[in-house]
Amino acid sequence: MVVISNFAQGQSSSISGTVISGEDQQPIPGATVLIKRTGTGTVTDLDGNFTLNVSNPAEAILTISFVGYVTQEVPVNNQSKLQITLAPDVAQLDEVVVVGYGETKRKDLTGSVVSMDSKNIQEANKVNAFQALQGQVAGVNIQAADNKPGGGFNVRIRGSNTINANETVEQGGFNPGQNPLFVVDGIFVNDISFLNPADIERMDVLKDASATAIYGSRGSNGVVIIETKKGTQGKMTVQYDNYIGVKEAYNLPDMLQGEEFVQYFRDAVVGNFYASGDFSVLPEDVNLADYMRPNELENVANGDYVNWIDLIQHNGMQQNHTLSLNGGNDKTVYGIGVAYTQDEGTFEGEDYERYTIRGNLSSQLSELISVSFNNYASFALRNEGSREGLRSAYRLRPTGTPFEQNGDPQFFPLQGETFITNPLFEADNITRETRTLNYLSNLSLSFTPTKNLKISSNFSPNIEFSRYGEYRGRYAKSTSGQQVNTRAEVNNRNRISYTWDNIVNYNLEFGSDHRLNNTFVYSLFMDRYENYLMQRRNYSTDEFLFYNIDAGSDLRTAEGGFSKQTLESYTARINYAFKDKYLLTLTGRYDGSSILSDQNKWAFFPSAAFAWRIIDEGFMKEQQFIADLKLRLSYGETGNNGTGGGLVPLGSLSLIGNNFTNLGDQISQTAYVTNLANQDLTWEKTKEFNFGLDFGFFNNRLYGSLDIYHRKNTGIIFFRPISTVTGFSGVFQNVGEAENKGIELGLNSVNIHTGDFKWTTSLNFAKNNNKITKLYGDLDQILFGVQAGSYVHKVGEPVGSIYSYVFDGIWQMDEVDEAQSYGQQPGQVRVRDLNDDGTIDADDRTVIGSNMPKWSGGIANTFNYKNWDFTFFVRTNQGAVSASYFHISHSGGFDSTPARFNSLQTNYWTPDNPSNEWYQPSNNGPFSEPLTYHDVSFVKVGYITLGYNFKQNILDALKIQSLRLYFTAQNPFTFTNYEGWDPENAARNSWGSAYMSRIFMGGINVKF
Repeated sequence: MVVISNFAQGQSSSISGTVISGEDQQPIPGATVLIKRTGTGTVTDLDGNFTLNVSNPAEAILTISFVGYVTQEVPVNNQSKLQITLAPDVAQLDEVVVVGYGETKRKDLTGSVVSMDSKNIQEANKVNAFQALQGQVAGVNIQAADNKPGGGFNVRIRGSNTINANETVEQGGFNPGQNPLFVVDGIFVNDISFLNPADIERMDVLKDASATAIYGSRGSNGVVIIETKKGTQGKMTVQYDNYIGVKEAYNLPDMLQGEEFVQYFRDAVVGNFYASGDFSVLPEDVNLADYMRPNELENVANGDYVNWIDLIQHNGMQQNHTLSLNGGNDKTVYGIGVAYTQDEGTFEGEDYERYTIRGNLSSQLSELISVSFNNYASFALRNEGSREGLRSAYRLRPTGTPFEQNGDPQFFPLQGETFITNPLFEADNITRETRTLNYLSNLSLSFTPTKNLKISSNFSPNIEFSRYGEYRGRYAKSTSGQQVNTRAEVNNRNRISYTWDNIVNYNLEFGSDHRLNNTFVYSLFMDRYENYLMQRRNYSTDEFLFYNIDAGSDLRTAEGGFSKQTLESYTARINYAFKDKYLLTLTGRYDGSSILSDQNKWAFFPSAAFAWRIIDEGFMKEQQFIADLKLRLSYGETGNNGTGGGLVPLGSLSLIGNNFTNLGDQISQTAYVTNLANQDLTWEKTKEFNFGLDFGFFNNRLYGSLDIYHRKNTGIIFFRPISTVTGFSGVFQNVGEAENKGIELGLNSVNIHTGDFKWTTSLNFAKNNNKITKLYGDLDQILFGVQAGSYVHKVGEPVGSIYSYVFDGIWQMDEVDEAQSYGQQPGQVRVRDLNDDGTIDADDRTVIGSNMPKWSGGIANTFNYKNWDFTFFVRTNQGAVSASYFHISHSGGFDSTPARFNSLQTNYWTPDNPSNEWYQPSNNGPFSEPLTYHDVSFVKVGYITLGYNFKQNILDALKIQSLRLYFTAQNPFTFTNYEGWDPENAARNSWGSAYMSRIFMGGINVKF
């Protein structure tokens, strides 16, 4: 509201006014008053008053803003005195949040839900939608499973929710079976990497069991709901967004080079003698000619060394182009978008390309019937390149010879050493290509017979076709120059699934105090998967790659697989609000899964949540400090039908397999029972309590939420090992219990907002404690191992804890007798004798860490000055411990041959350098495993962005709505004590690993 009085024509151009609040009619001190398009302005005093000189009061427009209120534009119109009333900005509270089979306002939420809108996603400028979430949401831990372009991600929400027997080193202790449910435009998908992040309108993360209970068994690991951009009413608009940049490898490990490697080589030869108890040999006694290859001796004599890493790495390019059209009228709206993404790796032969197209149409056919049709298609081409190239470059000794005299690469750089080859051959001799086509569709028909009743039917198919092709040519490392070892492999996979939801929404209001929203759902889900694999070897030419697989004379593999599962669900949710202050949500879902046995297919998953909007109570009206306050309490149950624990369709049954045997001179086909049946196998259940507090202070200048939760898993489905005398390795059973306790905090603040300058901060923090509380019978631990280390599921400890010896330094020369009493020598790794029995054995192992961080967080700061914006985002994981395959492969001495491979620079032990950090080269001893585990805490700067929005007068002249140019540095800095490639996937096998990289890019956002 604006109250004005007139200027006398031709008098002074000085104007004054007062700014007051529309809530209580009180003055607003510190409000910003600007003359539009001039940058001239002032702020109101303690009484809300202001005075300005206006050169053209007839045409001047004032822009008045204050945190927590809606910005208002007021024409001066030759007025001398103005009284301006600002309305409270409740946009944050009125924000619509998707909660599954419906929407609600944020102020009415009773569960724990965090959102990211398109602005936040666009600021991140990531190739993969997972990357946009990293560090942005408290309690959501996202791990890059593969740093190569197009690599996957594993996600955990609020810790480990189940036990899985199939953890692998590539996953680093994470398992895709524990990923949350992803719902894209109402469609259940297993992965979201096919999406173009620029097509995403918003992502809502449902974390507690109350919020996820409406998805029943599908929501046991949390739910991420993604809405792609839709059409908008109005004239057609055209928007183009792009970025293009250069990617470079960074944070590279310090490997030994030149003379320092030669010294290390001598020390490794000495270490070999020390390992046998001979302490008389000195480094200067070592004759290199007795150990090195002839070409190495020549290179050492000439000081001719090679840096293999410099030879194989290069910069890549990353780019994205997105074009979208939107428009419509009051009856029909439409949206169309196409995009192209390219991401090149930092090693030759690695790249990723993705083409996406989306189209949506929604129409109000009549007053009673509406229809919508959403389509999203994505085609991706991923070249993974060589698994061996990077590892070979780090293994090769700098004393080798990369090129022949004629300049061609030399296949065996170390004469006589055939185990390791020249990585320069890998790019031309290895092809690993995956082509993937994803198609999602959602057809929805809605019938609204009354304003309170809406009946909808949504049919959502999801089709995925994938073909992996691999060819290893003659001069790849794995074929070692032998034509007979050439190999082609093709794996065709296809998955067809659909979800059919039938939804009834019925809303009632009783007077002005009671509001009731009811949702009832009947849902069917089907998932059908096939795969066919063939591998042949011994090709006469490399020209065919894998396209003419029959040309190989040696058939090694020809197999196929098929699985199908279905889920039927009945769901009801009731939302009740009394005076919009007391909110109650009751949800129940009844799921039936085809994976489980007939008598245990069905389970019921209830939840209840209560919220109290304390801020709306009468006793809060007089105070000015608190702007928003809501208390949330919830309890819910969700389930897991075993897929998180490795159970596959029919996995609980005894199946018949076939094999062959010799009966006399005849080969006869036989049959055998593949696994033990367990008809008693039933649902694994998760029960969770959540306490939440949503708050705002200083007119919502500082607002956020706090959540404390306790989650308990019972009846955990696990493949329990049994004695092999039974003829089986194990059986799936409901064997244990685990719990997660944690706290999550999200804060948003407007630190400074004055004149043309504004500084805002967004921060999140999460801490989770996970432990197993029960296994089966009297058993208190299950040991298991993967390539990168030893692990345990142990009562009282986190799921998948690291189980090893405790590092206790290095045996020194004055400890010879004590070391030999343990069967060791000086220079070797010393571990603690935990039970003090004078022997180091398996009983001295203990839990030494977990690969889940003790706490994680992220912080984003945004600065706006006139048309400029500057944002930087930092995220961190602290307290995680991981096996480091980099150290296993590239820290020297694990091979019995002295210095067979190059090594990371370490402070290793020698008689003249009695270090307690690292063992003597080639003398690691029997207990060096603890040195493979490292603290992988890190602080990463996610992105730094500087942008400029063009002024309105320029836009008017160009006849465009908006134009922004920006520059972004992605992942520019990492701070960590970890010495390998990337602390986030340290446990990944170096066979197939990749560098950490950063990207420097520029882009444009333009809308017509």
